Amino acid sequence: MALVGLSLAGTAWAQSVAPASKPVCVDAEVDGVRTLSYGCLSRELAPTPIAGGAASQTAAEALVRGPSNQVGTFNLSGEQNRFGANWGKSVAPQRPPAQQVVPPR
Repeated sequence: MALVGLSLAGTAWAQSVAPASKPVCVDAEVDGVRTLSYGCLSRELAPTPIAGGAASQTAAEALVRGPSNQVGTFNLSGEQNRFGANWGKSVAPQRPPAQQVVPPR
């Protein structure tokens, strides 16, 4: 019972000391292996919402701001992956050699 009271008191104290405007990401280390708080990092790295919301943005503006692999424009990483070893050497994508199918006897 006393342990619960201490933990609640510690939580209340931590909330009163820490500013409420910015959450702090806490990393944990167990047996020498460090683990990041990915949920907290994702919230911190999320884009800030645009004033006025998405309602003021037209469909054309949404396409302009979209990522190149979703919009359909050139994407260097995608092209290098598609062409493989032929990137910069040939206009034909790299393909594995055709398999020779031998009918069973």
